[in-house]
Amino acid sequence: MCIENIFFKAKKLQMKLLLGQSQVALRKCKLGNRTLNAGQLKTPEGLESLIRHDEGYKFLRALRGSPPYFEKAKKDLFAMIRQLEPASLFCSFSSAETKWNDSLRILGKLIYHKDYSDKELDNLTWDEKCRLIQSDPVTCARHFDYQFNTFLKFVSDIAPVGKIKDWFYRVEYQQRGSPHIHMLIWLENAPVFGVDKDEDVTAFIDKIITCGKPENDSKLLEFVNRQTHKHSHTCRKNAQKICRFNYLQPPMRSTQILYPLDDGTSRTVIRSRKDVWKDIKNKLNDLKEGEDVTFDQLLKDLDVSEHDYILAIYRSSLNCPTIFLKRSPNELRINNYNPACLQAWRANMDIQFVLDVYACAMYILSPTFQRHKKARVNCYAKFVLKLNREIPV
Repeated sequence: MCIENIFFKAKKLQMKLLLGQSQVALRKCKLGNRTLNAGQLKTPEGLESLIRHDEGYKFLRALRGSPPYFEKAKKDLFAMIRQLEPASLFCSFSSAETKWNDSLRILGKLIYHKDYSDKELDNLTWDEKCRLIQSDPVTCARHFDYQFNTFLKFVSDIAPVGKIKDWFYRVEYQQRGSPHIHMLIWLENAPVFGVDKDEDVTAFIDKIITCGKPENDSKLLEFVNRQTHKHSHTCRKNAQKICRFNYLQPPMRSTQILYPLDDGTSRTVIRSRKDVWKDIKNKLNDLKEGEDVTFDQLLKDLDVSEHDYILAIYRSSLNCPTIFLKRSPNELRINNYNPACLQAWRANMDIQFVLDVYACAMYILSPTFQRHKKARVNCYAKFVLKLNREIPV
């Protein structure tokens, strides 16, 4: 397979599509209820109006990656929410190219024409694995796509989280070049927050989501260790001092949905709860990774009751209803996971029950709009100018 040939053909198809759509747009003389003429297009005010109302970009809606393309995706997602009711689960899946031996074996055969054994792959250094991955990013992307499609078939057939009605997902590429997926899943007969009782919701969550360390399953424990959060520069963007992923997570005796503070609470009570929460965070930061401390021992060291502990969490740190999973003090950095899904995916994942489906939808789509409106429009503008120079009128 010639990768260069595939990219060349993809570029030619994009050029043909873009040229055809632009020619159709130029032949149109009406936008909505108003007539458009050549004189209006020659004035700065006319062009500014087209750009301000996004009318000048609509011909790009069929071009993958353009702002109108993602605008259509947003409308499709909102239509799914209206038709299927709120989604049940929000999931994220990351890539682990250096840990996936099947991917490294394919790369080794393509690049070095060598069949690596599992032992040889395990003995490769970090630099050698990175060199393999960087040598053929297209194969890495294709393998990720194949693995995710296989994973979707698994969760559909085996149903480790329940019977799936539908899903919506988006693939994005992180700054380091690895693919990452955000996904909404609709389940049959799943409870709905705000409709069903909180006890029913938390009981459902405990059936399919955990953050615990397995005691008698060494293979699962190996994957759970990949779920352990480690602070990096991405945790504290824009000079923030607090991890934007909210780690360390507070231990809980049981899974609970906690609500923010009532508006009528006095400032004195708020201040006292914040002081308790500050002591809790300091104690959690002092705990060593994997330190064997029980929840009761933690409360004793903090000299607070469980009631005051819960009040300190939600009365000082929450702005919206939030789920806190059952968690031991030695599991502060472990991300949420489903055991069967984690063993099938074999890389870092996140799974959460949806409390606010529209917030999840905008989280999936909004970063895309911001990046593409700033970068892609300029890219396509340069592309059109290049076509104008190359193609005679």
